[in-house]
Amino acid sequence: MDRSVDRQGHVSRLVSGLEQARDEAVDVRSDVPEPYRADGFAVRVEAAAGHALRLEALDSSGLTLMSVHPSAGQRPEDALVWVPYEKVGDLSRRIEEFAQNTPGGAPKQASLVANMEKVQRALFEHLWQEDDPLPPLEERRWWELWFDPQIVESDPVETLRELAVEKQWAVAEVALAVGERLITHVQASGEELRAIMGTNACPVEIRRPTFAQELHAVDRSLQHELVDNLVERVKAAPPDAPAVCVLDTGVNQEHPLLKASLHGRGHCVLPGHTAADRHGHGTEMAGIALYGDLAGPLESSDSVVLTHGLESVKILDGVTGSPAHPRTYAEVTANAVATAEIEALGAGPPRARVFSMAVTDQSRDGKNGVDGAPTLWSAALDALAAGTDVVAHDDRIELIDAPDPDASRLIVVSTGNIWGLTPQRIRNPQGILDHLTMCDLSRIEEPAQAHNILTVGAFTELIGIPEDSSFAGFRPLAAPGQLSPFSRTSVALTGTPVVKPDIVMEGGNLLVDPGETLLDSHPVVSVTTTGKDFFRQISSANATSSATAKAAHLAALAHAAYPSLSPEAVRGLLVHEARWTPAMMGDGLYTNSGRPKLAKRTLMKQVIRRYGWGVPDTQRVLSSAANAVTLIVQSQLIPFQRDKSGGVRLAELQLHELPWPLEQLRELDAATVALRVTLSYFIEPNPGRLGMRGRYSYASHRLRFAIRAPGESVDGFERRITAQAEAESDTPSHASAFEGDKNWLVGPQNRNQGSLHTDVWHGSAAELADCGVLAVHPSGGWWKSHNRTDRVGRPVQYALLVSLETPDVETDLYTPIANKLDIPILDAPAARNEVNTHLPVQTEISW
Repeated sequence: MDRSVDRQGHVSRLVSGLEQARDEAVDVRSDVPEPYRADGFAVRVEAAAGHALRLEALDSSGLTLMSVHPSAGQRPEDALVWVPYEKVGDLSRRIEEFAQNTPGGAPKQASLVANMEKVQRALFEHLWQEDDPLPPLEERRWWELWFDPQIVESDPVETLRELAVEKQWAVAEVALAVGERLITHVQASGEELRAIMGTNACPVEIRRPTFAQELHAVDRSLQHELVDNLVERVKAAPPDAPAVCVLDTGVNQEHPLLKASLHGRGHCVLPGHTAADRHGHGTEMAGIALYGDLAGPLESSDSVVLTHGLESVKILDGVTGSPAHPRTYAEVTANAVATAEIEALGAGPPRARVFSMAVTDQSRDGKNGVDGAPTLWSAALDALAAGTDVVAHDDRIELIDAPDPDASRLIVVSTGNIWGLTPQRIRNPQGILDHLTMCDLSRIEEPAQAHNILTVGAFTELIGIPEDSSFAGFRPLAAPGQLSPFSRTSVALTGTPVVKPDIVMEGGNLLVDPGETLLDSHPVVSVTTTGKDFFRQISSANATSSATAKAAHLAALAHAAYPSLSPEAVRGLLVHEARWTPAMMGDGLYTNSGRPKLAKRTLMKQVIRRYGWGVPDTQRVLSSAANAVTLIVQSQLIPFQRDKSGGVRLAELQLHELPWPLEQLRELDAATVALRVTLSYFIEPNPGRLGMRGRYSYASHRLRFAIRAPGESVDGFERRITAQAEAESDTPSHASAFEGDKNWLVGPQNRNQGSLHTDVWHGSAAELADCGVLAVHPSGGWWKSHNRTDRVGRPVQYALLVSLETPDVETDLYTPIANKLDIPILDAPAARNEVNTHLPVQTEISW
């Protein structure tokens, strides 16, 4: 709501501030050499306390919105706006019109002016986008500069390079284009960089850069006999089988347990380096990605038939670029993805691929992780996952063109670790043993906040104590089924749209000495894997690294079991088939019907933001049990289309009729059943920090699901969903509630974050028999608000997964569903093939 003010005095203050900002900008501009002088200047517009700026009004009539800082605590919202000198008069007149009335008696230009409190020239400090304080400006350091190429006609990066020659600044050799932003890095003091505010190289945002770093691992004693025995029992997957592409420190290509499954000789995107693994972390990740926990195959005498292979691209090796030109994680990752795909084109039949990256920005450890906002790295991963082409030029990496659903990528990333580079023994002088509190206060690290990736945290079931007498009196820090002591969470990110991790996998434990001053990450409480050295072919790994590699392993198994599933569907499947352990929920937190007693918000904060949706069960991922059937539909819809007036509106929803056995459900009557629904899709990112509301949304589009309420007609259901979708278009963090929301475990208010939505409906079998229809529909996004001619009318792909479970009764649901879908009944009801996984009825409804 617009506030009420003394309009004449308000106008006078704002116009005076604008004119002073222009005069100060002219003075700064006069010290800039003529070829580089800016055609405009940046102003900071501060909102009145408790009010929001009208971003649409600021981004119009020749003005360009640069960035938005949301209100926080006592700090009001503010926005940076680029004002061409030739538009200053127009902007002044619009402000002055606020003192006048429309014919209807309302103030003119109220949407633009009413909620403004202050207008001033934007300073270098105002461009800083991080939560932590601006570094000392007198110190020479690397800065990450974000540009909007539409502000000026010339290339801002080229202008910066030319200025850098004169100023003796170092500029990164490679720039990155993501969405509508161009990002590069410069080494200089902040005081020196103030000069760019008056140039055509004025950035719209300034951030702390995140450069690739090396990782270390802990090795274990050599056991040649075990390795040689296992090699004889292993059968590698065929060349066209799915592969896990490990983005890490390279891989030991001659390791006897990896060699037969490694496609090619491995690749490296680091100039001057080979694909060999000097540090061991990549080889450890490769072993887990291929075998899971290697302890089982090593100790068994059974044959091991692999269903997927390995690829390796080295993105870490000590120094990742020359000291003068460090390379960003975004650039290195984009190059690695392109390298893997290009090399695979000429190496044999096409194969499904899972990218596994147990690498996060550990330089932010002291800054307590991310604040939830998108970064260059996370936005690059979102674009890559959505199927954006990657093109390398001499001076930049570009993520170009619209996303291609047929080229989408499954990227698995870790949440990051509390302990950083973990030695085997950790001193604990302060006696910090409440590891859950410690994990909850340690926010996820970049780029784990990306929407389209599968973000993996760590839990543990490993509680063994070594037989070595030196470990007498030691105990495991985490109880079995709890969060691993290494894992970061998003508990401290409450109030942001980031809800990570998506799942957790085994990440090992820590052992505590009797004096509680020493923590030990012994191999007994770690995951067994392959080692890089000839004399240490068996190693161990832990933390979110091993958890990420295990998730990639499971995703590759799913790709092999269901070759037709898309990356979106496989990501959704792992989350859909994840469950919380009793330790994650605590004692006595379930009702007799199996539903958590926790309130929705408490469940989100204490469980989902810590564990995601739990641990994926391999058997559930790869098969349906007789009383717990999972169905999958892969489809696409057009989220936005033009109306007759040329505007953009929501285009269509799709209805899916559920093939549930109504007779069996009605026989169960009041028995509790659980309907689990997961919707997985990829968005195109809009990474600039322009806010997260309205047309300045980060996501290109948002999809939602809803179920018909018991007794509700299909027409009534359609009308309700249409109204709800329209209401949500400009408020992505909220969703309309209706009576049936009480049946959902977390509800639409909590689940509609990111691009992966999961929820569980609990109710009687009789109620569910009267539902029977699920809707998938779009809401808002920047494709709609930006009115992009190359995005409106473009279809998007999604995967919808639906499970029906009868936890308290032994009712065969598989057979009647198979009969209804005309699927042959196999001898083993637990076996599920691809045909079984598709819902039979889909109705498209245009709005």
